Amino acid sequence: MKNLFRDHDTGGMRMSLKCVLLYCAFIVWGCLIVFKLVHVMFVQRQYWHDVQKSLTMENTEIPPRRGDIFSDDGMLLASSMKQYRIFLDFKSVEKDELRRSKDQYRKDTLFERHLDEFAAVVNGLFPQYTVSQLKQHYRNGFRQKSQSWVLLPGTSRNTYPVPYDKYKILSSTVWLKPRYEYWFFSQDSKISRRKPFGALASRTIGSMYEAKDSARNGLELSFDSLLRGVPGIGHKEKIQNISTVVSDIQQIDGCDVWTTLNVDIQDIAENALRRQVENLGAASGLVAVMDVSTGDIKAMASLNRDDDGDYSEIQNNVVKELYEPGSTFKTVSFMIGLDDDKFSIHDSVFCENGSYRGFGGANMTDGSHKGVVGFGWLDAEHILMNSCNIGTAKLINAAYGENPQEFVDKIKATGIGTHFDMQLIGTNAPVIRRDGYWDKTRLPWMSIGYNTQLPAINTLAFYNAIANDGRMVAPRLVTKVTKEGNVVEKFPVKVVNDKICKESTLRTIRYLLERVVEGGTGAPAGSDRFKSAGKTGTAQISQGAAGYKAGGTTHMVSFCGYFPADRPLYSCIVSIRTSAGSGMAASGGTMAGTVFKEISEKIMFMHSRKDIDVAQDTLHDRMPKILNGNLKSASIVLHGLGMSKSDHIAYVDNPDSIFGKVVQDGARYSSDRYSLKRGYLPDVVGLGAQDALYILEKSGYKVEMTGVGKVVLQEPHGKQNIHTGSTVRIKLDMKQNL
Repeated sequence: MKNLFRDHDTGGMRMSLKCVLLYCAFIVWGCLIVFKLVHVMFVQRQYWHDVQKSLTMENTEIPPRRGDIFSDDGMLLASSMKQYRIFLDFKSVEKDELRRSKDQYRKDTLFERHLDEFAAVVNGLFPQYTVSQLKQHYRNGFRQKSQSWVLLPGTSRNTYPVPYDKYKILSSTVWLKPRYEYWFFSQDSKISRRKPFGALASRTIGSMYEAKDSARNGLELSFDSLLRGVPGIGHKEKIQNISTVVSDIQQIDGCDVWTTLNVDIQDIAENALRRQVENLGAASGLVAVMDVSTGDIKAMASLNRDDDGDYSEIQNNVVKELYEPGSTFKTVSFMIGLDDDKFSIHDSVFCENGSYRGFGGANMTDGSHKGVVGFGWLDAEHILMNSCNIGTAKLINAAYGENPQEFVDKIKATGIGTHFDMQLIGTNAPVIRRDGYWDKTRLPWMSIGYNTQLPAINTLAFYNAIANDGRMVAPRLVTKVTKEGNVVEKFPVKVVNDKICKESTLRTIRYLLERVVEGGTGAPAGSDRFKSAGKTGTAQISQGAAGYKAGGTTHMVSFCGYFPADRPLYSCIVSIRTSAGSGMAASGGTMAGTVFKEISEKIMFMHSRKDIDVAQDTLHDRMPKILNGNLKSASIVLHGLGMSKSDHIAYVDNPDSIFGKVVQDGARYSSDRYSLKRGYLPDVVGLGAQDALYILEKSGYKVEMTGVGKVVLQEPHGKQNIHTGSTVRIKLDMKQNL
């Protein structure tokens, strides 16, 4: 008994000793933790602060997304997209020998196992590189143990050849999975501006200095402050070896700009112009198409020939280039004279058979038309039809020779001298005589389109006003600016001159412009499908102090008009600068008028829409076939097709009662709705899989389904009482005619 108590005391002492030792161990461990905390907080504070700074980059600018530019129907003309450059890293940089060996083994294994797979993916995205070419490229980098091997052969290290959509595919490959970034590959990106329609209207839309992320010209420059947005501020954090930018101040993305440009019309106009300047070997050409009622620019292009003989948009000549308009200006002269009752279209003038020195001794000549060189007696109507210089100059000189300034004031009163900023930076203002000095030559030559310089857009705006019942509206390129779908700013139609002349004068001018196309110099611009109206222009181009013939005579040939003449929808100007020494006779009708004809006919073809009744099939029933199923959806579709409510399928809004079969009775439909009762098996033959599954399960049955398409067989058959929980087998088929 005594030994038993002694053993018990010994066991208790041993337990107490273990507790003491364990307690002391915890005390020591706690002291070590406290010591380590103190050591980290005070002794190693700077070290860990430096580590934290290396993992976190403060005040990183977060670029905003630049706004998009849209066409009149919402098609994307310019947008910002990320572009990437990717470098492969085949060499371990671990300092420890053992770790470096293991790390290199992982890289080598990753390379060998997935080389074929990765090369095939890159080939699919960039088919200009073959699989074997890509594999050889990657093996070269692997042998050199390069740490920054370019993804694509032959590409500069400074380019960003991978667009966002292709980058997303590449990032799902084994080599470029995000967890391998900074271990097996590195990548960086920049936001680039892209135009889905390529060079189409490129000068009007504008371009960017990619390296500086700043706008160069066009709408990109004019609306830069709205498109650009406001950068945000953030910091970079590296988590699990992946760098992430954490936003501190949120960036504000740019606004979207909605233009009046129409992609289809732009394509028609630009291609027609390009073909003609290439055929003529012209120095340059321009075209613009305007909506008559609003002044909206639907197309605008300027093509200049470069040293290689190719044509591209170097500058927007439609709004920037000033030139003497030539005979297209005669319409202005006739409008002013007729409006002031200085002459009528029946007044006749002797046109000196094509050569006249009666204006201060300078020789004014007329070109040929229909084989006639010069003209004798012509009435005013035929003077404009044949674009007779001498006849026009004589009419205007007789009317305003005593007071030329009155003629200039009348020109300005029409609105043709307005400086249209076009919502574009860099447009030029017209130059119309301001000084009071007049010799015997200035007024006559001014009346036929010289001594005045206009951008093409001003000439177009004037002819557009004639088509628009005398109402001149400012050309418009942008209708609104939006932000996240909300309108930030609107640009309404701006009226420059509510009436450019009297109503009677306007009717006469419209008649004369139709006659120019019907039987005058503008005949090549006419179409046999609809009536057009307009005026040709052929002007020698001045070389400044060197005169008009220095280095060879060049011409600006033009046609400006509108179509269809009886109900004008669009106005259009085409101007082409010929090359010196081309050997071709300059003609606004044959050179520019034919382009106008092609553009007008193709645009009108776009607008030709037959009424549905014209295409009605009288031999067959026009009532659409309705498959069994959701009656409510069928009713909505019928309403969208314009059928009266009496023809609609009846349904109720109870979800259990909107399914059924449809029976056509002549021009009406009737419906047999399913009654979805538990224990009653509906007939689902003819339904789609989704509807059949819903109805059967709603009625309390299990479903086994085979095939694809509509239900062609159901077991057990429908319309009978079957215990809930039973299995219903349905077979689907796409080919069987139900």
